[in-house]
Amino acid sequence: MASGAASGQMNAANCLSTITVPAAKHCGTQLAPNIVEQNPQEVPSAGNNDDNVSCTGHDHDEDPYTSESIRHIMTKKENDRIKMFRLMVLGMLIMTAVVTIVAKVFLGQQENRNFETAYGQFARTLADAALEQQQSLRASCRSLANEITAYAQQTNQSWPYVDLPLFESYAKGFFDHSKAEFIGVQNLVKPNETDDFINWTTAHYKDWASEAHTLRYGNTDLLNTDPTRYNQYISQKGPNKTYPPDQDRPYYAVRIMQSPPMRAYGPTLNLNIATIPGIQAIHNALLELKYETLVTRIKPFNAVPAEEHQNFHTDSEADNPHSFMFTPIWREVQNPNSGIVGTLSSSVAWDASMQDLLPETVTGILCVVRNDCGQEFTYTVSGKEAFYLGPEDRHDPKFDALAVPVELGWHTHPNFTTTPGHCQYTMIIYPTDEFKDGYTTALPATFAIVVACTFSLVAIVFFIYDYFVQRRNLELAQDVARSDKLVSSLFPGEIKDKLLAQQDVGDIKGRKGAVPGLPGSGGLMNQPDLTSTQLAKAYPHTTVFFGDLAGFTAWSSTRKPDQVFELLETLYSAFDAISKKRRIFKIETIGDCYVAVCGLPNPQTDHASRMVRFADECMSQMNILTTELSVTLGADTSNLQLRVGLHSGSVTGGVLRGDKSRFQLYGDTVNTAARMETNGVPGRIHVSQVTADEILSLGKKNWLTPREDKIVAKGKGEMDTYFVAILANPASSTVFSQTDTESLDDTDVNPLDVSALSV
Repeated sequence: MASGAASGQMNAANCLSTITVPAAKHCGTQLAPNIVEQNPQEVPSAGNNDDNVSCTGHDHDEDPYTSESIRHIMTKKENDRIKMFRLMVLGMLIMTAVVTIVAKVFLGQQENRNFETAYGQFARTLADAALEQQQSLRASCRSLANEITAYAQQTNQSWPYVDLPLFESYAKGFFDHSKAEFIGVQNLVKPNETDDFINWTTAHYKDWASEAHTLRYGNTDLLNTDPTRYNQYISQKGPNKTYPPDQDRPYYAVRIMQSPPMRAYGPTLNLNIATIPGIQAIHNALLELKYETLVTRIKPFNAVPAEEHQNFHTDSEADNPHSFMFTPIWREVQNPNSGIVGTLSSSVAWDASMQDLLPETVTGILCVVRNDCGQEFTYTVSGKEAFYLGPEDRHDPKFDALAVPVELGWHTHPNFTTTPGHCQYTMIIYPTDEFKDGYTTALPATFAIVVACTFSLVAIVFFIYDYFVQRRNLELAQDVARSDKLVSSLFPGEIKDKLLAQQDVGDIKGRKGAVPGLPGSGGLMNQPDLTSTQLAKAYPHTTVFFGDLAGFTAWSSTRKPDQVFELLETLYSAFDAISKKRRIFKIETIGDCYVAVCGLPNPQTDHASRMVRFADECMSQMNILTTELSVTLGADTSNLQLRVGLHSGSVTGGVLRGDKSRFQLYGDTVNTAARMETNGVPGRIHVSQVTADEILSLGKKNWLTPREDKIVAKGKGEMDTYFVAILANPASSTVFSQTDTESLDDTDVNPLDVSALSV
């Protein structure tokens, strides 16, 4: 049962058939003063009269003394005074911008030219050094290979039983010229020579090791002389650092000498290095090309002890990119056709060509090295040092146009590029932001700032003045917006337009006869102009909603006022959001009774089904909210239910001008809707025969359940009524049809109000 306030209003509705909402005084929005004349047959809409205009403008024939016109007159002179000054300042700002941009661009381009010139010089230095290092390494390898061949020829030694005495002294000269880190000698041994070859190395290996350590270190302190470390057979690289015997090969590339020397008599002595992954393929390529020096993929490098390796690099880690370069040893000096009898293997450290080249102050040049075996890695050169950044190409794509490529695979054999088993390398040099920053100064920006500040000082004064003008105009606009928002929430659009138009006319007339400073002098709300056209209109097709909180009176009697208002505000806010979503016009709340109408101000052919959906969603939302509020407001809060009554028909809506004007609904439809609610059942939607007919016309027969008993409504007598529940259409798999769920324009829905509700 509704509260006492609601019951009193119901009685008033029974007698007067009206529902009202408070009106708000307009705060300055200009509307057309022309008022729609009432048609003797019906109350016309705003769109039926050519004299009526929207709130966005006015006709040329309207009263010039509107509030908007007065505001315009008050500000026109001031705006005219600053208009010319504003144009002058704008011109100065444009000129400032042009001068600043031109100066900054010019100086920036000059710095960029300096950067590109310097980079080109340093990049060419690096490129030349890389080529020179590769050529020097190849020349050094060929020279050492020729030394070994010449010694064998001079001493009449037969291959593969050839060694080079004082090899470590030759290696020292090789390292000085090539910047290599390692050199090894492998003799090619045929299968029928393996036994004799092992007997030969067994007779000499101790002397080789002792001689090498003495020449390099001055003693043999670093040599492990344990004879068990020596493998008295040709070995192969096995798993887990094992070196088992090797056999059944067409040839064996057996290591007999290396520098830096071995720290023990094994295991690399007598090792067939072709059993190391990737080395067999490069030996096959050497046999094919005969006179070319070939390079392997990037491989892990651990042939040199760490304490010696660190002398070569800024970064002494073994993952610093290294490759091995293989050079053939011919049977006869300078005669590739004499046959290959051995190979030289030397390590290539790719940063060797990048060190000690640039001044200490030059930093941030990037070198990307890549091969056709699918590998690439990046160095940065800073001063005299080169630092390994890691695998992959790490240059900035914005410097692509400045790339300087260097082909490192110098060769002469026509089949060099097509023979598999080896890799061809290219170095690409790029600048970095770090390098560019060395040629970028703050001069362009500083000059631009000085010019801009000089010209902008004049503009600052204008902006300060303009700020206060704009703030005053903004305050005025905010007042207008607040007024319009408030009035829009209380009145239908066309009624609001007429009301505000008359308010402006009333304000002007009131001011003409008002005593300055006397509150309440003039104005529609205080002294209504009853001679103008009435603000009323007939709405022939509507559905009126009455929703009462059943059980509210008893519940509220045991609650504090703030708890009562917490419940009502929570529920009504949710109902308001649903009404905006469903395009339902809220009339008012009467205590615990919520009143709304569908079909005005804009006609809705499906007003009945819209209102049913609104009522159903309100019930669902109320059940959710009362359950949540029962935690703070008491368990019996969840027992509250919404009792809804609906009736369809024509109503008259309008505003009775005077003190505390309200938008009112008149007609028997309002009275009957109230009777439907009063005689309804909590938790159900109770509708009249007329509303049921509207629902039937929309094909929603399955929504309706006839009430078994007739009701007796005051002033109506017995009535056949129905209960409504939204059910799925048997011919459809969904509850709502496409027309029922039409999308709503964003301007009709406040997202802040409906964010918590589903569409």
